[in-house]
Amino acid sequence: MSAAVTAQPYPDVASITTVTCIGAGTIGGGWAAYFLAQGYTVRVWDPAPDAAEKLTRLIDAAWPALAELDMVAGADRHAWTVHTDLAEAVAGTGFVQESAPEDLELKRSLLASIDAVCDEHVVIGSSTSGYSMTEMAVDARHPERLVVGHPFNPPYLIPLVEVVGGESTAVAAVDWAAEFYTRIGKSVIRMDHEVPGFIANRLQEAQWREALHMIDHGEATVDQIDRSITDGPGLRWPFQGPMLTFHLAGGEGGMAHMLDHFGPSLKSPWTRLDAPELTQKLRDDVVAGCEAASGDKTIPDLIATRDAGIIALRRLTADLEAADGTQRRTTSADASEAEGVSTETELRGQPAPRSQSQPIELGTYRTQVISDWIDYNGHMSEAFYVLIFGFATDQVMDQIGLGQKHREAHSTSLYTVESHIRYLDEVGLGVQVEVIPTLVSAGSKKMHLAYEMRAAGQLIATEEIIAVHVDQKSGAAAPFPSDVSERLRRIGFASPDWVGRKLG
Repeated sequence: MSAAVTAQPYPDVASITTVTCIGAGTIGGGWAAYFLAQGYTVRVWDPAPDAAEKLTRLIDAAWPALAELDMVAGADRHAWTVHTDLAEAVAGTGFVQESAPEDLELKRSLLASIDAVCDEHVVIGSSTSGYSMTEMAVDARHPERLVVGHPFNPPYLIPLVEVVGGESTAVAAVDWAAEFYTRIGKSVIRMDHEVPGFIANRLQEAQWREALHMIDHGEATVDQIDRSITDGPGLRWPFQGPMLTFHLAGGEGGMAHMLDHFGPSLKSPWTRLDAPELTQKLRDDVVAGCEAASGDKTIPDLIATRDAGIIALRRLTADLEAADGTQRRTTSADASEAEGVSTETELRGQPAPRSQSQPIELGTYRTQVISDWIDYNGHMSEAFYVLIFGFATDQVMDQIGLGQKHREAHSTSLYTVESHIRYLDEVGLGVQVEVIPTLVSAGSKKMHLAYEMRAAGQLIATEEIIAVHVDQKSGAAAPFPSDVSERLRRIGFASPDWVGRKLG
């Protein structure tokens, strides 16, 4: 990267409302779905006549998974348009993510074309997985704002993004891109210089080559190789990567013990890092093995299984991090270069052990039915059931630390994004009612609450809601403050038998 290039006045990342995705394929469409879930308006450039149709299918498939991961409350999955005119697609945009096929000449031409029609203060990121920005930016007039933002498939679920510039990229542009990706919830590795294949791809590629060699030599099957990871070291990797894994394998001596005692084995002929010749037989063996491993499952079936697993693992690792008081951060060999760039991990609420903290019980809300709430039938109108349940939610907010003073000081609040009420009995004027709240579940940004409204012990109505914690300045879902998360963990979870019922 060139530090000599004059830094451009790139826009404040918080001011960005529109982003442009170049390409509507698996990666570009995945980016579009993720940006939509973060509340952005998305413009997509793709000359293919069926681009809109393909993008619709991809967003429809990705949206349930994004909803499970507590994306922006009220995000509009339809806030996208497809364009065939490049200038039209980037007009007024705040950021461009290029995800064209991995063809060097195509990348060079396309990035130069984007650069020529895009406002010079807009950073342009590339999803390339194999080329350096130095070799891709040769035809651009403003290479200083071209940055690699290398995602992993599917980009709407995998948080990692490797960010690096080319020889002509301004440091300020890399800083801006890292801050932007971090703001939208990505786990950013800000690379200090270009590395062929980046970091994660290099590691994946080494394992991939060794797997091909083992199949080629008849040493292992596709199923054996896959299970050796999924049922072996892969179970450790969501918690510690390969380096920390070996560090722990050294016992009390850690990595030093590992290197001192097992270093000589590194010279053993266990691996073959040179790529094997991809013969027709090797190709057919690998394809056949994958088909056998898939069984009756289609590609969409496998994708759904993969996505569900990633969601579960991300929630589990966030649970453990929350309990340990740690969180993921942007990484760089020089942390000072990434100053101000950090990624907040998800925190999933869970009950704390009784030995660590006293449990909290949500209090019952009580009120009396007044005349203004009575309708023409002589009973409380349905709208005022909602009102009373709302008062009960206000009381819950007070109890978990999101009271009026906190809301005014931090400009955050709970927004109800979904509710279901059952009206079970009538209530007359002057009747004393009480609402008993139950915390069904809690996440990093949302909670599921269930209420029972009773009068003289008789159940008269129930409500369950999904409420999201929202930053009112940005309009985006925001993680609960640590003290609120701690209170939520101290509330016992429960699920009344009527929770989750459908209408009717």
